[in-house]
Amino acid sequence: MIKNRPTSRFIHCLTSGVAIVILLLSVAMGSAATKKPNDKLTSKRYQMARACYHNLADSNNKLTSSKGLSKLLKQFQSIYTANPNHHYAPACLFMLGFLHEEKAELAENPIDRAMAITYYRDLVKRFPRHTLADDALLAMARIYQDAKGDPKTAARTYARLVALYPNGDMYPEAVQLLRKLKGLVNTKQQPTHPGHDPIAKHPAATTKKDHHEPPSLAKMATILPLKHWSNDDYTRIVIETSKAVAFKNSLLPKKGTIPRRLYIDLDNCRVTPGYTASIKIDDGLLKQVRSAQFSSDTVRVVLDIESIADHKIFSLEDPFRVVIDVRGDQPQATTITKAKKKQVREITAVARKTRPGPPSLAQQLGLGIKRVVIDPGHGGKDPGAVGADGLLEKDIALTVAKKVAYILRRDLHCQVTLTRDRDVFVPLEERTAIANTSKGDLFVSIHVNAAPTPKAKGIETYFLDLARTNDAMQVAARENATSAGQMSNLQAILMDLIQSTKVNESAKLAEYVQTTMISGLTNNYKNVKDLGVKRAPFVVLIGAQMPSVLTEIAFLSNPTEAKRLKSPKYLTAVAQELVSGITRYAGALNMVSLRRP
Repeated sequence: MIKNRPTSRFIHCLTSGVAIVILLLSVAMGSAATKKPNDKLTSKRYQMARACYHNLADSNNKLTSSKGLSKLLKQFQSIYTANPNHHYAPACLFMLGFLHEEKAELAENPIDRAMAITYYRDLVKRFPRHTLADDALLAMARIYQDAKGDPKTAARTYARLVALYPNGDMYPEAVQLLRKLKGLVNTKQQPTHPGHDPIAKHPAATTKKDHHEPPSLAKMATILPLKHWSNDDYTRIVIETSKAVAFKNSLLPKKGTIPRRLYIDLDNCRVTPGYTASIKIDDGLLKQVRSAQFSSDTVRVVLDIESIADHKIFSLEDPFRVVIDVRGDQPQATTITKAKKKQVREITAVARKTRPGPPSLAQQLGLGIKRVVIDPGHGGKDPGAVGADGLLEKDIALTVAKKVAYILRRDLHCQVTLTRDRDVFVPLEERTAIANTSKGDLFVSIHVNAAPTPKAKGIETYFLDLARTNDAMQVAARENATSAGQMSNLQAILMDLIQSTKVNESAKLAEYVQTTMISGLTNNYKNVKDLGVKRAPFVVLIGAQMPSVLTEIAFLSNPTEAKRLKSPKYLTAVAQELVSGITRYAGALNMVSLRRP
């Protein structure tokens, strides 16, 4: 609709900022009169378009294909036009502006920059109270400043943002950029409203006279409610803040009746009114977790320790959170009698020959693999990879996971825990916490791959380690829903977190899962490509206390494999081979136990 409008008339719309809004609203109202929009369908279409963008974007969140850009523009355009009052409408407008900016960078076309400004302006006019309104104003100002070389209009746009959104997350950046522009803009020029100086009006933007003065509230991050998961030998605490902050930690020794304490100081952070200051845990490791405003710009979170053997602290991005894993003493190894050793040999021999119905190792021996934690990737608001026909990774992963759980319970008589059993969003760090608190012996995360080219195909299985290839980094970045830069930071964090014993055990589990899936599926399906066992820093595997792997069972972007993923028969075959790989690993694990003195 907008694309076909004559250029001269379109550029005229930029000065008025009204015509395009009226046109969009009139079209939307006309269609609404004939057919009521389906809000649920709009939500699904938006999630698919968003996932399509993530599939096409590179490691720096840039789009390099004009064909892919055009496809995305059509998707977001049709979603917005069909339902312009939906709660995703502002996000569609923002994406349309952003994608036109990307298109302008590819072709150096001023029309696309004008289109971007129009969409951003429409967002601010139609949805002035939406959280993306200040983002849109900042994006507009940057186009005027950087691409169009118009510092005066840029300054007015920054000033408007500062005046209208003093509590928005773009406010600090707008203040900074406006200050820089003040030297470039004619100082005799009056602000939009005479006598109004948006910088002077807001304390956050004034020059600090005293370097001890605390940062303004608008610039500071806020701490969100603490989360925790625990059992008698493991606790995970997650501290989330509204934006990234620097932090430091220290372990304080016991002093008289005061127990040992582990504290984390969050810089440039504040506690909001009504915030829950403490959580009682009493799990044998921690007594409680409490937090408070330690100084004017520091929030301190304190873990009161009862008895812990070890702890690890690391941070994750998007959203920013600090994760603390606290561990107790490891339980003593199970004693294996001669009779049990004989049973292990017999059962392991059968397990090697039988697939997918091995005997009950867990039930007969009381050792080895008792509980398996299965993690269906993505879910809820996070669809994962999206196929050309709307097939979603989150749905496939859940279907396969439920089949794996059924077969494990039926044939191995194992206890099985699913990190999600329906279409809900579960944060990555919570999935690991579920595995640890349920005392799983194995952790298997199930995913479906995607690639920019439809030629990519095959099965690959990962274990947690530093990535060795760019491809592995790309897959991990997609599954972690993060950027390449943040992946590099994660690689550095992992250097201190990886335990060699778990890496070795996870590598063995990955090998059994991968080879069994390839050999089993090849018997009934043609051209099953073996992409091998790989290593990468997957967030969902960080901190797992058991051998853990992440398997990518196919490529949704490959037409042949996408067609197979629609078949319940194929998904059942994948589940059976996954169970067979777990069974073979369990048999090998028990044989190793026999050889221990």
